[in-house]
Amino acid sequence: MKRLIQLFLLFLVLLHLSLTIWPLRDSSAIALTGRLQMPVLLLFALLHAGYVLGWKRTLLFFILSATISWGFEQVGVATGLIYGRYYYSDQLGPKLGLVPIIIPFIWFMMLYPSYCIANLIGNGRRLPQKETLSQILLLSFVGAMTMTAWDLVVDPVFTELGFWVWVDGGPYFGIPLHNFTGWLLTTFSIYLVYRLGERRLAERPFTPYPAWIIWLPPLMYGSQALATFVRPNLGIIAFFAMGFPLLAAVVSYTRPGQAQPDF
Repeated sequence: MKRLIQLFLLFLVLLHLSLTIWPLRDSSAIALTGRLQMPVLLLFALLHAGYVLGWKRTLLFFILSATISWGFEQVGVATGLIYGRYYYSDQLGPKLGLVPIIIPFIWFMMLYPSYCIANLIGNGRRLPQKETLSQILLLSFVGAMTMTAWDLVVDPVFTELGFWVWVDGGPYFGIPLHNFTGWLLTTFSIYLVYRLGERRLAERPFTPYPAWIIWLPPLMYGSQALATFVRPNLGIIAFFAMGFPLLAAVVSYTRPGQAQPDF
């Protein structure tokens, strides 16, 4: 069973990378590949989290991320207070309230790889290690920064594709800077609530697992940065904004004397 899961995870990574490379060869395909990448990344996040964290933690993570993100988005669209004034087009399908049903799923598929990178930056580990409250706060903020760096890159692309519309525009590719403060607030809230809860769920059903497993989420994160090089101005932003947390994760993991995960 473990071997089958590992092979399927590798298949999803290769499929995601293929969809990343495609628009680099044909920039007109970015709308199609963006839509196809969503279910691939979501399935990867759910399967990888279940494999590494355990299904109880995965279910908790997914429920919290879906409900909290939907709540923030609903208030955000209705009031403009959290992210700035915006609304969703009909391109993302049916809505629950003012928010497309798919949006909470997109939040989770981005939250999980960023969570993994934050763990590697914080202590070179994949799994929680009974951190103190101050450590939980710090890791939650690192995760929020890591994911907001991702939004710096993808939000301009999806805005251009018409998935959502900014009513007043803004100085960053037509996006208000207010949006990124909202992303930090939303992601920090989700990570904080989840990390406080995950300590109570002691579950490691598939250990030991090979060391390369922990680098698949960062690889998925990094491939999203690669996709933006179809637009050189965004590619430069992606290189620094998303490249730094990846580099920090590698440095933390390989630092001499750093405690490594128990595989």
